[in-house]
Amino acid sequence: MAQEKINPGEVLNLNDLRDEMPKDSTLALVKTPDMEVIRMVLPKGKEITEHSVDGQISVQCLKGKITFATGKKASELSKGDWLYLQRNQTHSLQALADSVLLVTILFTHDGDK
Repeated sequence: MAQEKINPGEVLNLNDLRDEMPKDSTLALVKTPDMEVIRMVLPKGKEITEHSVDGQISVQCLKGKITFATGKKASELSKGDWLYLQRNQTHSLQALADSVLLVTILFTHDGDK
């Protein structure tokens, strides 16, 4: 079942999270049938192997620096950088420094265009 970690309309500073939200781990902030928003924390050297997600994805680097690879193309993202991936686009990443990302996934459902 979908579970929301924050309340609709609630303001949340992603750099200064509430005490009950971990500051040093990945956390799903909101998860609904249509969308998932994740604050992802990656310590320097952490790798996430190639995978894909059944949804459109945006990734914003809030802190640090990562290498983000799609197929044979690799790009560096640092604070303030943003990228978009198509549904089921394979990708991998590695943290070049302690990093914090905001990942948003939009899901489509049977019958959606």
